[in-house]
Amino acid sequence: MLVLTRKPGEQIVIGHGIRVTVVSVGPGRVKIGVEAPPEVRVDRAEIHEKVLLEAEAAADVLAAVGRPEADAPCPTVVAAGDTATRLPSPAPARHPAVERLMAHRLPRKPR
Repeated sequence: MLVLTRKPGEQIVIGHGIRVTVVSVGPGRVKIGVEAPPEVRVDRAEIHEKVLLEAEAAADVLAAVGRPEADAPCPTVVAAGDTATRLPSPAPARHPAVERLMAHRLPRKPR
């Protein structure tokens, strides 16, 4: 682990485009700001661990239930007079644990 000393207003740069700024220092706490590209997800450690645990649980449920084969055709055919129209298969329903994970992803504020 790299340990750095910074004063309020000073920054640390990580990789390309990630900046960590010390916003303020108070008794028993440090407030930091993180600037990162929109495709980089930034979470507190406890939230990150919770998301990982829920993703593992969702994967376990999907493995136990079994995933439908991607190659298995299941088109819906609707007869309309003398012609038949093929409709696309409906999108598979998501597991509630996956829905909770997706709901957790809040939109980021514009910079």
